[in-house]
Amino acid sequence: MRRRILAGALAAVTLLAGAAFVPWQRGLTGEPTGDEQFAAALAPHLDAGYLRSVSAASVEADGTVRFAGWHADEHDQFEIGSVTKTFTSALLADAIERDELTARTTLGAVFDELAGTSAGDLTMEQLATQHTGLPKSADAVPPAQAWRTFLRMDGYVESLPQMLERAADLETDPGTYVYSNTGFALLGHAIAQAAGVPYPQLVQERLLDPLGMEETIVPQTYADLPAGAPAGHTDSGVPTGPWTLGAEAPAGSIRSTAHDMAIWMGAVADGSAPGMDAVEPRTELEDGDNIGYAWMTTPMGEDAKVADTSAATVTWHNGGTGGYRAVAGFTPEGRALVVLSDTQTWVDAGLGYLVETAPADASDRSDDQSDRNDDSNEQSEE
Repeated sequence: MRRRILAGALAAVTLLAGAAFVPWQRGLTGEPTGDEQFAAALAPHLDAGYLRSVSAASVEADGTVRFAGWHADEHDQFEIGSVTKTFTSALLADAIERDELTARTTLGAVFDELAGTSAGDLTMEQLATQHTGLPKSADAVPPAQAWRTFLRMDGYVESLPQMLERAADLETDPGTYVYSNTGFALLGHAIAQAAGVPYPQLVQERLLDPLGMEETIVPQTYADLPAGAPAGHTDSGVPTGPWTLGAEAPAGSIRSTAHDMAIWMGAVADGSAPGMDAVEPRTELEDGDNIGYAWMTTPMGEDAKVADTSAATVTWHNGGTGGYRAVAGFTPEGRALVVLSDTQTWVDAGLGYLVETAPADASDRSDDQSDRNDDSNEQSEE
């Protein structure tokens, strides 16, 4: 009897361990909801890894919006991770337009705690284009919080004073490209400090409210989450704790829906979003990509399945937290896409939808869109 019990216990442990580390299935499951044509065109680009619930939106150049979902609809909320950086970068461009900051304003000029330090010499533009040379260790979960990540919980729980104290000891290499969440978090708080309001309030007042994004929140602590906030999952389907990121919030804490992200990406794609100067490419990276304020611009080149290569250029950003993945991008002719998932399986390949479905007259539409963006910028300057 004891042997049978022991054997049963070992079998149960083995099954649980397998469930924790082996994906249950690959790709999308179940019948899609929403726009059938959009779902059918997007699905082939999301066929890798374990995906549980996915919600997506496409925005055409004429403003037409289509939604599709697998076990989710356009009003289900997801953590968008580092796509949050596109909101922070828009705030920077907007603050520069308001003369609250300049691209050359340093962290030390905003935070007395960083005056005279290596991090304090970093400029807003260096932070926004990820050219700070901050050490990768700056993004690591503090050793004292490592137990939280072991339990699949958010390990980023610093307060802003704690982050500033840590940043004061960091050595930087300005001009060197290093993707840094801490750098972008410092950027977001610097913009908010210059405006005189906390970061979440600034996002709400300058971006969400003007655009009517009522399904989007900017949490910094668990207390900021609504009751029943959904949980994410590992790439094998194990539930994870919510990420609110504490002081790192400007780098990745926003929660949104495909409905609201379609509003955001539509406004970015047609040039009507606040802080549009953020999308302009500023520096070419070694891999051929160009980076603006957070936004990456990638020429798809030979991977493009259309004749005109300009139609295969995508400006984008992706994001990932402990249990979610997201990607958002747009093309020169004003088409946009967002894909949100509640597992750790990356969905960046979804951007291939924008290239594969580019209209035959994409070049002409791209020129028309550029003209509309120029007109929009002129009106805002007036």
